[in-house]
Amino acid sequence: MRPGVWIGLGVVGAGLAWLTTRLPGCRQRGRDAGAVLLLTTAVALFFWPVLLAGHAFPKGGGDLWGQLYPVWAFIASQVRRGVFPLWDPLLAAGDPILSEGQYGLFNPLNWPLFLLSPPPVEAVLLRGMVGVLLAGVGMYLYLTRSPRLRLTTPAGLAGGVAYMLSDPLIVHLGHPQINDAIAWLPWSFLGVDWALEARSWRRAALGGVPLALMALAGHGQVSLYGLIAAGLYGLWAVLAPVGRGRELPFPLRLGRLALAGMVGFALSAPMTLPGVERLPWTVRSLMPRELRRGYEFLPALLADSLAPYLHGRGVEGTWFGVNRVEKVYVGAVALYLAVLGVLARPRRALFWLGLGGLAVLFAVGHQGPLYPLVADWPLFAESWKTARAVFIAAFSLALLAGLGGDVLACDAARWRTRGWTAALVGGGIVLWIAAPVLVAGFPAGQPAEMARLSLRLSALLALGLAGLGWAWLRWRQQWTLAGVVALLIGELVATGSLVEADPSPPLAGPDHGGALAFLQSDPGWFRVDTDPTARHLWSPEVLQVQGFETLQGSGDPLALYPLEQFYWSLPSKTSAGYRLLGIKYIIVAKGEPPGGEGIWPVFIEDEVVDVHLNTLALPRVWLVYRTEPAEDFGEAFRRVLSPDFRPEEVAVVEGGPRLEGEGNGTIEVGRYSPNEVVFVVHTDAPALLVLSDVYYPGWRAEVDREPVPIYRTDATFRGVLIPPGDHRVRMRFFPRSLQVGLALAAGAAVLLALNIPRHPTPDV
Repeated sequence: MRPGVWIGLGVVGAGLAWLTTRLPGCRQRGRDAGAVLLLTTAVALFFWPVLLAGHAFPKGGGDLWGQLYPVWAFIASQVRRGVFPLWDPLLAAGDPILSEGQYGLFNPLNWPLFLLSPPPVEAVLLRGMVGVLLAGVGMYLYLTRSPRLRLTTPAGLAGGVAYMLSDPLIVHLGHPQINDAIAWLPWSFLGVDWALEARSWRRAALGGVPLALMALAGHGQVSLYGLIAAGLYGLWAVLAPVGRGRELPFPLRLGRLALAGMVGFALSAPMTLPGVERLPWTVRSLMPRELRRGYEFLPALLADSLAPYLHGRGVEGTWFGVNRVEKVYVGAVALYLAVLGVLARPRRALFWLGLGGLAVLFAVGHQGPLYPLVADWPLFAESWKTARAVFIAAFSLALLAGLGGDVLACDAARWRTRGWTAALVGGGIVLWIAAPVLVAGFPAGQPAEMARLSLRLSALLALGLAGLGWAWLRWRQQWTLAGVVALLIGELVATGSLVEADPSPPLAGPDHGGALAFLQSDPGWFRVDTDPTARHLWSPEVLQVQGFETLQGSGDPLALYPLEQFYWSLPSKTSAGYRLLGIKYIIVAKGEPPGGEGIWPVFIEDEVVDVHLNTLALPRVWLVYRTEPAEDFGEAFRRVLSPDFRPEEVAVVEGGPRLEGEGNGTIEVGRYSPNEVVFVVHTDAPALLVLSDVYYPGWRAEVDREPVPIYRTDATFRGVLIPPGDHRVRMRFFPRSLQVGLALAAGAAVLLALNIPRHPTPDV
């Protein structure tokens, strides 16, 4: 039982319910607020394993606990000290976390976590639930308030439930940044409507806020796909106005759309501009095009839109093909409603059918006709995991389900509802009988059994929905529409609530209390490395949470390639390159031999790991009096890896000066923080100060307040030329890309501040 999560979810739901009464277009405040509270209840029902049984998500920890939580814990620790960190020195010899959107430094939904140090598990789980709830509330508001739809409340609820509990959100519970981008999609469509329907340019700018929030969600692939979908919707809305007789002329509508887009870009610029700057430095940028495939949607998985366990469910349960996660499942009930919506209102459904179809054609990647056309374009080349685009198809399907629910409340379509109800009865009976035949070729055992049960559940749902449709035709009572929503909630909770629920507590592992105390007792400045044999016993991510600098990342494909290539290319722990990294202690599995001469055990009292001391490690910062200039990274990389390289005596500098002298000096660390490093240096001859932190654009150096260049040193690190004498050396991280982004965001914020209405905003 997690009472804190219960209370937090209730507060968030109440806040969103209040917000719905303040947004443009509110006509029935009480009904809308009640609908949001019902969606909150549906989320609570779906997460019953977390709220009642103490489970967590996702299974196996996923990116949430392995990649994101260590960075969040670091950010929270720095915010507690009054520092807003742009750089994380604990992660892989330093990482510009402001430019990796997946860490969510600029995502407003993460900011409450940054006020808690360390962020409690309950708060992280609540934060994941909030993204799901936002998706449902956004879809409900869009369906009921968009001038192109204006569906009834039950129809909006059906679409909202189907979207927020769809497979794309369930399988990405381990990566809230992905779910946030998915959640902001219907809000972005509503923002487009606000922009086009606003009666002033300044109010039209408000339409860019949801677009900015989608970008600030932080997952580049999903945000890119969602923004493209919103752009296509905007163009369609401009070219095909609602036709109510008060639309603005075409040039003005196009201008309003462009303004919303520019405001959205400007507000997100503090994250997107540094993110674009980071791309050429990432591991992904080096991946050849022929290897940028394999994470593509398989068309056969479309059948799982009817029966979610047809090919298995979740990372652990899927047995079919290489795409183990992405599906379009929004519920069989929603699928049946979508069929009714298309049949009864084909003209209104056409755009959404086209949008969903385009998403599927793109998601299949190189198997289809769309992605090969853009595979070499900027951004598309880096975001090659096309299967993630299926969330747009799930959005379209959920929207069509809302359209079908609206048909049930429309007397004019009763004859179509009768035919649909009869088809559900016949189809349900056939599906029940044919289920064993349909899974005859599936692997024997649990896969075939789960597929058969899943098909028969879909058959029962067809019959149950047919019964509700018949009841509506006969009595036309409101409870029948409520029954449709309840049936959909019941299906999605029953089939999805345990997919990513993990009974094991997150961050659980062996207790290394003695070894941790030993490491913490060393007052020096050093890094801790984890041998591959011990990664599952005491991972680098856990060491980061405990405050230690580490070298290994968490498998982030946007990790900086200079350090990744350098670290994983080292031939041994006694090599010259390994000495450069400042690794004083190495965690190894119990009883493993030392890594070589000069490395020996110093703490062996832990039950599962030993701590080895690396006496060969150089300090974290040092002076050299000889340099070897190199033309590029490749030349420097080869020189540093050569057996005769002696890093304590010579440094390889790209584009830097040649030093051939000798000397002595001292270094005093004045300050070492995420955004600033200060040293007090004395040297009796010209020297190069080498800091074993990753070289990256955005760092600026000063010697005695005079700007000096930072040289890329020993292929990966930072070097600053120091003249003889006593000097104060300062390095500061505040990249130009961030400065430009903040300026753009400030300009957009001023424009929006001027847009505060003095009178209630008219309905759109």
